[in-house]
Amino acid sequence: MIQGVNQYLRNKSENLSFIQLKKGSDVNVNGYKISNELPLPMVIDELVNEIKEGKAQQEIQMKSIIEGMIYILGVDPDFKHTDEYIEILYSYDENIEEIILAMGLKLVEDNKLEEGLVYFSAVVNMNSGNISGLYNFALALEEKARQYFKNKEMKKGNKFLHESTKYFEEIVDIDPSFAIGYYKLGYHYKHQNQFRKSKIMWEKFLEYEESKDALLEVKQQLSEIKDQVTYEEGYSEVLRGNPLGGLEKLLPLEKIYPDWWNLNFMIGLAYRQTEQYGEAKTRFEKVLVLQPEQVDTLNELGLCLAMENNQEKAIEKFDEALNIKPRDYEILCNRGMTYLQQGNIEKAKSDIEKAYSINSEDEITISCKKHLDQIIKSRN
Repeated sequence: MIQGVNQYLRNKSENLSFIQLKKGSDVNVNGYKISNELPLPMVIDELVNEIKEGKAQQEIQMKSIIEGMIYILGVDPDFKHTDEYIEILYSYDENIEEIILAMGLKLVEDNKLEEGLVYFSAVVNMNSGNISGLYNFALALEEKARQYFKNKEMKKGNKFLHESTKYFEEIVDIDPSFAIGYYKLGYHYKHQNQFRKSKIMWEKFLEYEESKDALLEVKQQLSEIKDQVTYEEGYSEVLRGNPLGGLEKLLPLEKIYPDWWNLNFMIGLAYRQTEQYGEAKTRFEKVLVLQPEQVDTLNELGLCLAMENNQEKAIEKFDEALNIKPRDYEILCNRGMTYLQQGNIEKAKSDIEKAYSINSEDEITISCKKHLDQIIKSRN
């Protein structure tokens, strides 16, 4: 599990206490002998109730111990005795997974989402292939994420949502015909701005679903994300070094979304890769009208100007970018190389060595430093 979600569940182990059977008072659970050396978990509230009722240790109900074992499996699957607890649970009732699921569903129905999460987690930790367990756990995580988003706790919400996404992905891996898994993943990926993945999931959903209302809903969603999918396909082409393929996807969108700054940036980047610096500058300048302090755009505009041998203007753009992000080693390298074009060795040395001190493992920074060192060596 993601660290935040894992820790969230582990914190609930504070609700547990442990008891130990008296020496010589081993318990047999349908053929499984519980040793008196095995610590037995109990939810504190349950233990308090048992004590209030005046029950002696040997009278403590097995049901309360079973619930304690379920609870610890849900909150801390790495606990050293979990394998033994799992054996005991299956000995207690061969249908224990269905029983735990029913308990979790009842808790959620009673608006006890956090407790429900623990029980669904227990099922998944007992049997990672239990589709119902995975599905209900994913749903509960999604609902918890929704609660965090509602309370403006975005970081926590995203952790729970990503964990929920992971379990929906596991479901469709196990059972490729589980239509509702694709339905949910379509929305999850859309929320994460992964529109191509969202499209793939919803198209898979259409292959399996038969409900007319659900089909209509998903077709509407596919229509709504069509342009975002095209944009994602376009910028992926640009980033993998195919600017012409990227422009083929992106340019038609420019007429529909003239003020979409990300689109203008990617078109500018594609033109810069094809050495059409005038077209690139037009797009980057438009981005800066929409987003005046967009650092990557200032850097790209600087690169275009440098390639046109307009070093003074290029340095001005790099200066603007570094005023916003002074420790960006990539921009420092670009300004340093531009100073080198001007023949200003000292300023080039200052920028490139600073960039190298920030990130000595970046290939471009290493290349710039080697080039600088060769020039300095040749002049000495």
